[in-house]
Amino acid sequence: MQDKPFWEQSYSDYEVSTFSKGPTVDVEEFYEMFPRNADVLDVGCGEGRNSIFLAKLGNRVEAFDISENGIKKAVKIAEHEKIPVTFFTCDLGEFVFKKEYDMILSHGVLHLPVKEVRDKFIQDMQVHTKAGGFNVIGIFTNRLPATPDNAPFTHSLFDVGELPAKYAGWEMVHHEEGTFTDSHPGDIHHEHAYERIIARKVQK
Repeated sequence: MQDKPFWEQSYSDYEVSTFSKGPTVDVEEFYEMFPRNADVLDVGCGEGRNSIFLAKLGNRVEAFDISENGIKKAVKIAEHEKIPVTFFTCDLGEFVFKKEYDMILSHGVLHLPVKEVRDKFIQDMQVHTKAGGFNVIGIFTNRLPATPDNAPFTHSLFDVGELPAKYAGWEMVHHEEGTFTDSHPGDIHHEHAYERIIARKVQK
């Protein structure tokens, strides 16, 4: 069994991008509808691809990841680009919400912890999202099994449709589900089944 996930090696290499440069496809496509001058939380930010992009738009961004190497790399990139982002290392299961946010993002992370932890975290995300604010989430589903190098670290693949069902009562701005193939430094290639949502908390 692997001791560390594959991304730890490329997080330590400042010459490569682990998950490609620039924001995730949903953030890039829909960012114009997101609030400006907003309080944003990026959960499992990795190298900071979404965090830095959203901070460039004038938002106040806090971002955390369990990987110290990922956070070190994100800090270095942000400092190089002179973009203010509050990066810190934290385990998702130990994070304590202390405020509400206009936008909370999580990409490629919530299927990693055990189901009880990720379900509670989603509930906390929802509670700590301001009325009219957004949750932007991408996860892997069990339409395909976890890839061999991801499997030791993947503890709760979502059922197809499980994620959007958790957002009943929210406005579903965008939803997609399917499979894709990606590649990473070190000639690593994967096929994943995914589901993505952008949900807006209904103002009461």
